[in-house]
Amino acid sequence: MGVLVVLLVILAGLLLVNLLVPPPQASASPARVRLVTLVGQVEVRPARSDHWQPARLGQQLQADDEIRTGMFSEATLLVSDTSSVVVSPNSSFVVGSDFVRHSSFELARGQISAAIPATNKRQYKFHSRGSDAVASTSRGEFDMATDGRGTVVVDTRRGRVEVQARGRKVVLRKGRRSTVRPGKPPTVAMPIPSSVALQVKWPPAKLDRTRATVSGRTSAGALVMVNGLAVYTGPDGRFTVEVPLRQGKNRLVVNASDPSGHTARRESGTIQVDTRPPRVRVDAKDLWK
Repeated sequence: MGVLVVLLVILAGLLLVNLLVPPPQASASPARVRLVTLVGQVEVRPARSDHWQPARLGQQLQADDEIRTGMFSEATLLVSDTSSVVVSPNSSFVVGSDFVRHSSFELARGQISAAIPATNKRQYKFHSRGSDAVASTSRGEFDMATDGRGTVVVDTRRGRVEVQARGRKVVLRKGRRSTVRPGKPPTVAMPIPSSVALQVKWPPAKLDRTRATVSGRTSAGALVMVNGLAVYTGPDGRFTVEVPLRQGKNRLVVNASDPSGHTARRESGTIQVDTRPPRVRVDAKDLWK
């Protein structure tokens, strides 16, 4: 009888402890991310470091490691052995952490393409630097672009993707796009355009200086390259950039690409640069007469 009383007291104590002490929260752990393809110039900045290092094929990445790609470069990340993220040229992507029910990442600037298979059992959240916009899915494929200053574009290619910003949520199905502009909620789901718009204002055909201003407008969220120089666009797709020119004949080429991979190209006519002072001839033949 005495033993039974002791056991009851112990059980009651254990029950009281469980009620009073909250269960430990599941801490975040590094997401299982590995670099599986590398094209061109790809670099990694380890967490809590200011130094960029060349990326290595098969390299395991940790939470808060940042990947950046150069011009005409690309990197593919394998996440948890099932999902993939392709980091497009001139882009920067930060590895996040695994939580109990979701994994979290951040697109700092540029574009990514994410593919989450139907067999996946967790939610993937993609944040955007400079905005509170979040694109999340548990099974789907989508493209995401940001300028890092508040403009975010999400295109869904398969499945179901949620875009949330400023307290509003929009659900995107296959073939739909939503745009988030600085300080604004996401727009309603619209069909993904079949092409990317691009208008360019060229400098004069003759110049006496070695720098010229190129301006124009493209689709919001598109990446613009002017003679290989990456250019940030505004929330409305407008851009302005000064480009260096050489003495003599020049041509300027502007390329734009949107999150879904649509591209547009514009090329200027010949721009002649002549910075030499005009020749002055002095005829002194009759000067002293």
